[in-house]
Amino acid sequence: MKINLFDKLVHSFVKNALMAMLGTLFSLHVASAADELTYELEVEGLGPEQDVISELFEQTSILIKQQSEPLISVANLRSNLEADKETLNEILRSEGYYNGKIADIFLRQQNHFEIKIIITSGPLYTYGDIEIDYQDPQPHDALKEELFSVIQIASDGVARADPIIAAEASMLTTLPEYGYPFVDTINRELVVDHQTKLMNVRFEINTGVRRKMGALTFEGQETVDTEFIAQFATWPVDGYFEQNHIDELRDRIIKSNLFSGVAIDINEQGTEHAAITVNLIESKHRTIGTSAGYSTAEGIGGEISWQHRNFMGDGKRLKVTARGSEIEQSLAGLLELPHFKRLDQTLSFEGVFRRQNTDAFFAHVIETRAGIDRVLTDKLALLANVELEYSDVEDAVQDQDFFLISFPVGFRWDSSDNLLDPGSGYRASLITAPSYGIGDEKFEFLKTEFRASAYFPLTSTKNIVFAARTRLGSIIGVDNTTLPATSRFFSGGGGSIRGYGFQRVGPLALDDSPLGGRSVNEFATELRWKFENNLGFVLFTEAGNVYDSKTPEFNDFRYSAGVGARYATGFGPVRFDVAIPLNKRTNDSDFQIYISLGQAF
Repeated sequence: MKINLFDKLVHSFVKNALMAMLGTLFSLHVASAADELTYELEVEGLGPEQDVISELFEQTSILIKQQSEPLISVANLRSNLEADKETLNEILRSEGYYNGKIADIFLRQQNHFEIKIIITSGPLYTYGDIEIDYQDPQPHDALKEELFSVIQIASDGVARADPIIAAEASMLTTLPEYGYPFVDTINRELVVDHQTKLMNVRFEINTGVRRKMGALTFEGQETVDTEFIAQFATWPVDGYFEQNHIDELRDRIIKSNLFSGVAIDINEQGTEHAAITVNLIESKHRTIGTSAGYSTAEGIGGEISWQHRNFMGDGKRLKVTARGSEIEQSLAGLLELPHFKRLDQTLSFEGVFRRQNTDAFFAHVIETRAGIDRVLTDKLALLANVELEYSDVEDAVQDQDFFLISFPVGFRWDSSDNLLDPGSGYRASLITAPSYGIGDEKFEFLKTEFRASAYFPLTSTKNIVFAARTRLGSIIGVDNTTLPATSRFFSGGGGSIRGYGFQRVGPLALDDSPLGGRSVNEFATELRWKFENNLGFVLFTEAGNVYDSKTPEFNDFRYSAGVGARYATGFGPVRFDVAIPLNKRTNDSDFQIYISLGQAF
């Protein structure tokens, strides 16, 4: 009995002790929660026309940023309030209110605080006199006029801080354009007159001596000839320093694709010149590239290429490409001599052997070409070529050997923002080629082709783009039966009117094989969506036809429509399209599938 009673006493003691401990912990938690300091903040006195001030305060306020965090003490709260009042005062001044007053109301109810900041912004101040003072030596008058024009501060404009900061940046950018590359600071003096509500602004500049273009040196090049790079410097000997000369030099070096790093240092050279040192890091000049694609009409296809971008050490580019698919196999070699005889002019030589076995014809072709490509602006280029072609062609009409000599000339325009995935801009090209041929008889013809595409972003981020393209072509001087099949126009397939088989838009022979024609027209539109996870979606429609007439007609169109998916990669989108013919003929397929790299156009 004693043992049982003792056990009960021990059990009761332990139980009561545990309950007491839990009660104490609970009480401490409640007390801690009750002791927690909280606050609310209200700002009043700003009107709708002062939303900018409200937005800036919300971005910089300590009280707003820390409102969800535990409050350390009342003293800390008051310190944050004073810091926010000072921030508000600086914001008011930056927006033209130089006589504002800021008061506060600080109320406490137990551990909760109600804080109110009351703003009296006062009148808006405007700019008064705007002056630029120059220390000796004085710069020339043209520079003075240019510096004053880039300030863009109106004497009666609101005296905000941003235009003054922008004016200093514009002047520092302008000075190197006029021969002063070493000015890195501009002193300013702001005088606020509270009686007239004006702020007078005075800039003080020490330009120093106007510099001339000095010694040009290159460092870091290992296999690229220095003479090849030096030709990119186009400024006159001993001419005055201009920043645009340096920018053009950098751009040309980068566009050569021979260097992975370019840094240009400008240093004083004596008392009159500025020395230019170009620091270079060479990139790998040999690359191997591959690509592959698929379509239901053309089957699997791909290519492999090898390129040397510094062939013989002076920037010449040599490229060998092998392509293969179920309907075409080819081997091509291309040699390009950039900046031939003058900058931005490329002389090129190309040789191609090609075997084609399509529904339209079977051909073996040997082709050589020499051409000049001259870039006139960053968007416009002219081209002129001489082409020789020997072909053995068998089509639905004849089996014949041909020898052609052609002289294609034309232009191309490209203001698009991306080669493989454009989001804005325009592209256009016009090529016309007088040609002379020998088959069973001699013949001559003129082949002209115009292509254009446009890209319209529908949002500021360019994640939705409307794209459109057209193609028009004409051949005059010869009938369709005399013209080699390899020179005729064809349409249909992944590069033209999707939904129809390869080359199957246009006239057909009795055995249902495509005949091609002497004219063509095509039109296409796409609506492209890009999502944040690198995926995209496309809706497209296309129309067109090939005609036996020498000029394109605008009737009897073949129409198609489809949807596509895109996956963005570092070098361009991977494309997957499904298209259906809307007015298909008896032997046209119900749909076509296309997989390749890059947008359709």
